[in-house]
Amino acid sequence: MADKKEKSTVKTILVPTDFSDKANRAIDYAVLIAAKSKARIVLLHVIELPYGTNLQQEKIRKEYEKVSKPSLKAAEQRVKIGLKGARVKVEGLMRMGAPVTTIVQMANELQVDLICMGNRITSGLRRFVFDTTTSGVIDLTSCPVLATTSKLPELKLERMLFATDFKENDLHILKKATDLAREFKSFIYVLHIRTKPSFDEKLRCIGFETLTRKVVDYKNLHFKQFQSSDVEEGFDKAIAEIYPDLIILTHQNRSFFDAVFGSNVVDDLVYRAEIPVLVYPV
Repeated sequence: MADKKEKSTVKTILVPTDFSDKANRAIDYAVLIAAKSKARIVLLHVIELPYGTNLQQEKIRKEYEKVSKPSLKAAEQRVKIGLKGARVKVEGLMRMGAPVTTIVQMANELQVDLICMGNRITSGLRRFVFDTTTSGVIDLTSCPVLATTSKLPELKLERMLFATDFKENDLHILKKATDLAREFKSFIYVLHIRTKPSFDEKLRCIGFETLTRKVVDYKNLHFKQFQSSDVEEGFDKAIAEIYPDLIILTHQNRSFFDAVFGSNVVDDLVYRAEIPVLVYPV
């Protein structure tokens, strides 16, 4: 059966930027998606003033804006060069405030469909592989967040891995992820790690696949199960076999993967593979 051609669900992409290399990588991913979806790209630079500057706030704000304007223009130019003449609207904005709340407020105000942010890997990785800004935005926003990385040799979205523990709303989120996959004709691998070889668990796997194939019409959809008593080891094996360009999680999966992204084994994996993560809120 041929895949249904539908209009893109991504119409506006918000890219917070501090003009770093990691932020530029997020811009590049936004360009990659916008080139397919024709989505508008909005670059946002948040100016966070130091504490105790109330008396000179206006003066300091103007100085920050003066310094930041050339960098914001350069970021806009990076988008235009990357799009290579594609008819996509690009806009640069500067706002003053706390980064997390300002990004979330602008996402709501602009009704964006996707936020692209550069992650910052820190030791421990207790909250995914994200810095506190990215993690905070994921917690508070109502739209998907793509946390990009800066070390992958190639910029592509050909193989996507959707991790599931068969929780409520996973199927709904998978349908949304499929919309993005269609833009790139990507393969989606639906991954479940079985920690116990039980009959009930096997039935859950079969039931989820059967139901998914009834409601998701996409030929490049594949289901993968890895049996491992250790979730970290199972996830490691899945990454090594599938070698995805993107990992897709629902927000509720954060607790499921908290142990994974807090371990030394997966710390090493993340440093080695540096795979972008797309998080959909439930």
